[in-house]
Amino acid sequence: MRFKFFKRSKKVAIITGATGGLGKDLVKHLSNEHYRIIMVARNIKQLEQISLHYGKEFTGCLCDISHNNEIAYLCNDIRSRFGQIDVLIHSAGTICPGPLEMQTDQMIADQIQVNLTGAILITKGLLPLMKRNSSIIFINSLGGILPLKHSTLYSASKFGLRGFALALSMELRPKRIYVSSIFPGAIETQMLHREMKCGGSILNFCSPPLSTEAVCLTVLKAIRQKKLEYFLPKWSGLQIKPLMMQPSLLKFIMPLLERIGRKGQKAWQEQQLISPPKK
Repeated sequence: MRFKFFKRSKKVAIITGATGGLGKDLVKHLSNEHYRIIMVARNIKQLEQISLHYGKEFTGCLCDISHNNEIAYLCNDIRSRFGQIDVLIHSAGTICPGPLEMQTDQMIADQIQVNLTGAILITKGLLPLMKRNSSIIFINSLGGILPLKHSTLYSASKFGLRGFALALSMELRPKRIYVSSIFPGAIETQMLHREMKCGGSILNFCSPPLSTEAVCLTVLKAIRQKKLEYFLPKWSGLQIKPLMMQPSLLKFIMPLLERIGRKGQKAWQEQQLISPPKK
């Protein structure tokens, strides 16, 4: 599915998961930075609405990242019509919380595909368009550096995504193509609400859920600074990375984190009664 395309006079950014809560705000922020934007998502109605709202400099590309054939078509289509991409932002993601024994084969495949394999294939397919000083940005998760009980497949995919980004950064740095990963805690979106209804990790609430605004501002910072990793809140990386140098300590630390999380979840639930989430 194609919508309006545009000339190549401005910098071009591609955003996957562009119709999600975070994705839509990324579109808005990059618009304010005068990027021309290619929005990738699987919801055609929302893509059309966003394209109509912003006008001719915004393009929607229909692609379900859970299907490799659609990824191949997307990459071929973009390569055939664009000479350069300045920013590639991987914002698409999915989670199916629950014990491993309750995960169906399809649930396992979907999480690995959307969170990891799809990002790898899109990056590979669009890499020929990435030139000097361009940026590839992965929206990862604190679940990519701290294992989440009952979200084992999500953690596995996000740990893998971090490893891919770190290795890719070494591979591409000589070409002056910069890879950054952003590791936010829980983000206040509909995805968080759906996750918690299905039994999501209590560790989501060790700190208050982040606004999409905070994550978007960090993405803009990553585009400018081109550092390797960013953690939200900032203290989380300082605490978690040393802890993961001794994973055997997790059995002692996790009960404390879960107590903090339960307290945080209670405060969050009380806040939802006062200010229900937007639909």
